[in-house]
Amino acid sequence: MRDDVLLYEETGSIGRLTLNAPPRNEMDVNFFNRFTAMRRSLFPGLKLKGLIVRGAGRHFSSGANVEELGALLSGRDGHRGEEFLLENVESFLALEQMPFPSVAAVSGCCFGVGLELALACRYRIAAPRAVFSCPEATFGLMPGCGGTIRLQKLVGPARAAEIILSGRMILAEEARELGLIDLIVDRSELLKSAEALVMKLGPRL
Repeated sequence: MRDDVLLYEETGSIGRLTLNAPPRNEMDVNFFNRFTAMRRSLFPGLKLKGLIVRGAGRHFSSGANVEELGALLSGRDGHRGEEFLLENVESFLALEQMPFPSVAAVSGCCFGVGLELALACRYRIAAPRAVFSCPEATFGLMPGCGGTIRLQKLVGPARAAEIILSGRMILAEEARELGLIDLIVDRSELLKSAEALVMKLGPRL
């Protein structure tokens, strides 16, 4: 298992979780296995002011490698698709339930399970040209890591259904109006703004 597709580092009391497969930061089976390993071994011991989740390079994430994950979830080649999916759900839930703020710092595209990852964070800030989408329905799939529940909590059931079923792209300004993201900042200020939010809202250490 490659350990460089998802990186963790700490600067002071702030953790950074970086999707590290530029330019698209596509989330393949190796990514999810790495995320599961972190959830089991790293997450339980973290004592931080907060955690920032970001993508390396231009984009947050283009989402899953649909062909690879489709084969896995179908059970072909001896894979145990249901077990794999449940492990992923647990990892996203662990991120959501961390006892300190988590902030998704989004630039470029934030699609599919990449958007689900951002939704599992407590806050989302984005660059002006960030684009969001749940395109799974266009592939005959549905979001499988809790995105359907988390999205409707932010934008309401009717709007969430429209976003998921249409698979349309949502620009940052509309995303803010819908309540999908909390703040728009210049791309050069994304990390700094995320750190400031964490320092303001995080627990005393």
